[in-house]
Amino acid sequence: MNSGRFETGFQSPATHAADRHRLVVRARVQDMRIAAIWQVLLPFSANVENVDITTSPDSGFEEVAIALVRTRRELLDSIVARFNSMSWVTSTKLC
Repeated sequence: MNSGRFETGFQSPATHAADRHRLVVRARVQDMRIAAIWQVLLPFSANVENVDITTSPDSGFEEVAIALVRTRRELLDSIVARFNSMSWVTSTKLC
């Protein structure tokens, strides 16, 4: 079940670092829905710089880390809200 937990390390500095963000979507092992992640990201595909998938069976979780560039805060918020509405997502983290 989705805890709706949202973690953020987001700060809005006036430097170029504000152009880069990392979004981590976490799910239990074998609950990750890669196709659903791409459906959420499709409208922002030009902003996706890198995707890294990590499975840690010992911890019981899988994570997808998405590096985004040049993405407005309101779009980031909408992406996070979409992921948090999905029952298989245990948490999201934006940094």
